[in-house]
Formats: sequence, structure tokens, C-alpha cells
Amino acid sequence: MKLIAACLLACLPVSALAGELRLLTDNHRPLHFQQGNELVGFAVDVVRSLSQQSGDVIVLQQMPLRRGLRVASSAPDTAVFTILRSPEREASYQWVGPLMEVQTALYAAPDSQLEVRDLQQAAALKQIVVPRKWQAYRYLQEHGMNNLYGVETPEQMMRLLRLGRADLVAVDNLSVAAQAREAGLGPLRYQMPLTRQGAYIAFSLQTDSQRVQRWQRALEKMRQDGRLKQLEQHWLGDEQKP
Repeated sequence: MKLIAACLLACLPVSALAGELRLLTDNHRPLHFQQGNELVGFAVDVVRSLSQQSGDVIVLQQMPLRRGLRVASSAPDTAVFTILRSPEREASYQWVGPLMEVQTALYAAPDSQLEVRDLQQAAALKQIVVPRKWQAYRYLQEHGMNNLYGVETPEQMMRLLRLGRADLVAVDNLSVAAQAREAGLGPLRYQMPLTRQGAYIAFSLQTDSQRVQRWQRALEKMRQDGRLKQLEQHWLGDEQKP
């Protein structure tokens, strides 16, 4: 009887042995956002495809990015997406990616007459608004910008821009159009680039490394057979261009 049970256990898929994977994400159009009762977006479709290829059962959960990073830094079988990979975060997670390249830049309101081409000019302005949890906030801090105003969410940032209380905002090229539309603004005026980074899925160090490697291999397969590019065209289109 024990031999039969052992054989049955060996035949179970890896996901049944290892348990469900918990995938955490925030609200960030068009990568991952709530549509009705469903979580949708480019990165959501990517992680669902990767889970099918790797044989893992996933549970998607939406929460603020800062909390998601904290949970995924210590909980087993947990990951957070999509995350900009940085030296400060490198050792805290196991990385799968990049899913895409993201450029973060400074933008002005549609009717602004500003022409900012370097950080020295940006530093002379009254106020630059950026969510405190974003890498762009840290980047500008490290470059000595004393006119930063930190907010909790991108929605708050865009609202201040609409009200004329921000000279510039820092937004990535993938979501700037969607965020402007949601705030009731026309196309924002591109000013200058800040950073270009890869966006990743960050797995906790407590997640089985072999499982993480399966996801990386599955992503490379998606890249090679064109499925990743198809999802980019469907969800992102020309929004990848700054």
C-alpha cells in the first residue's frame, strides 16, 4: 500500500507537490489593473501564460506595491510583479525577466510651456511630484532634487498636475497615456528621460529556485516563439515608445 501511495505521489504535477504560487501586483495600467471583477493587463497575461507552461497553480492578489514588495521579500511561494530591478533590490529577490524595458521620464501638463532638458533646469522649478514608492523618487533624491513632493499613488500625482500644483511628474512610457486619460488630461508633454530599466517578476528567496528557473525558461520560450511580442502589441502597442 505504501508503495502505491508513493507512486501516486510521484505522478502528481509539480504544482500539486509545491503548492500554489501567490502572485502580488498593484494597479498600473496597462500592465495590471482591475476591469470589473477581473485582474487584466499585459503582465497579467504573461504570468498566466508562464504558470500554464510551468504547471503551477497561481493565485493573483492586488495590493499596494510597497506592501507587495515587503510580503514577497519573506513569504515562501510568493512573487510580486512587475518590478523594476535595481541594485537596492537585487539581493532580496529571485528575478524572472525582463518582461519588457521601461523608460521613466519627466512630463509636463498638456498646456505647459516648459522646456526642460536636464536635471539642473528641473531643479529650478517649484515642484516635481512623484509617488514615494517609485524608483524615480529615489533616483531624483539621489541627484539632489530638493523640489520633490512625494505622494502615495500615481492617481494623486496626476490630480496635482491637473490642478496646476505640479510643474513636472515622473511617469513611465508604458502607462503615461492611460494615467493622463484617467485624470482627465490630454497627452502630457515629454521633457527628458530619467532611467531605462527592465521590468521583472520578483520571487521571494524562500521560493524553490528550481521553480523560479522554470519560469525563466518559460519566459524565454515565449520570447522566442513570438507570444511575448504578440501580448506587447495587444496591450502596449506604440506606448513602448517614449
